[in-house]
Amino acid sequence: MNAKRLGKLLTQVFLCAGALWLQACSNALPVTPLQPLKSSLATDVVWKSKVGSSDNAVLAPVLYKDVLYLATEKGELMALDPATGSESWHVKTKEPFSAGIGVGQDLLFLGNKNGELLAYDLKGGLVWRSQQSSELTAPPEAAEGTVVTRTADGHIVGLNVTDGKRRWQVLRPQPALVLRGVSGITISRGGVLVGLPGGKLLALNLAQGTVVWEATISVPKGATELERVNDVLGAPIVGFQDVCTASYQGKTTCLEVSRGQTIWSKDEAAIGPIFADGNKLFVTDDKGDVVALNRLSGTTAWRNDSLEGRYLSPPVVTADYVVVGDAEGIVHFLSRGDGVESGRVSTDGTAITQPPLVIGDNLVLVRNRAGKVFAVAPR
Repeated sequence: MNAKRLGKLLTQVFLCAGALWLQACSNALPVTPLQPLKSSLATDVVWKSKVGSSDNAVLAPVLYKDVLYLATEKGELMALDPATGSESWHVKTKEPFSAGIGVGQDLLFLGNKNGELLAYDLKGGLVWRSQQSSELTAPPEAAEGTVVTRTADGHIVGLNVTDGKRRWQVLRPQPALVLRGVSGITISRGGVLVGLPGGKLLALNLAQGTVVWEATISVPKGATELERVNDVLGAPIVGFQDVCTASYQGKTTCLEVSRGQTIWSKDEAAIGPIFADGNKLFVTDDKGDVVALNRLSGTTAWRNDSLEGRYLSPPVVTADYVVVGDAEGIVHFLSRGDGVESGRVSTDGTAITQPPLVIGDNLVLVRNRAGKVFAVAPR
């Protein structure tokens, strides 16, 4: 992508209030027409529901213990049956939610615009609230008695999961410009992996918050602050011996999880979280290509460039397909084996910007910018 086009796109990213990914502003950009399909996989909308907008917030649906949980900026919190979309409960909290939903320890965690971390039970009852130094910028995560969150002013905080009292805190400096809500948190085997703005990945001890290692995923490049944005994207993917992630305008990288040493690093600029399945990593890049990488070596297994210019969502992988949404509300099903598009299904024409959510083998949930939720699947 040339510097002039990149600068234009980035400018629109930061002018669009609360944009989560580059494609969140795609309604202001021209969209490439679809190419005809060579195959004829039949796909259907299994169910749909109007939930409410999360356009200016970091509010992604989450599946926890076979229940689908969703939240809105206006403070609505609800539980749905993922197979049918039927509502189990719906609570109007009146909280201005801005980040979540995090899960763990049989609790749901959300941040509000007042900089508070809120813990709810699995029926929507408020358990506790804890004031933080500033607004949360990533969904919190909890395990082993500790909930971890990250704030807009660079604090990474571990709190007691039962009462919200602070156990430890780590501070990292923030670049002048960051992409809202793109970096995430992963808790695994007594450690915390935190993606940071500025292309950094941080490993902490969950119990004490001590720094185990800090690694550079990518180095900022460019003459302007916009061009130098290279935040780590999504929750780091932790394997048995590795941790993999990607940075915006940067690289896709796997490191040794114990020491933070780079195993491989590839110039594959993702626009959102990568997805791992088996020995492959799946990436949507800044052109709109969907790419499968070998997790052990970083070599390209396949690349689909037929959807360039459609401002795709980050990918997910089902039992049989790689699935992405686009700027016109179309969900695309690509073959896991070679990346060829097998089928597509239209929703309501509204952009799908968040990563889809896999439910079961091949059911996929997408939430669009208008707050509508669609569960789609091959017939």
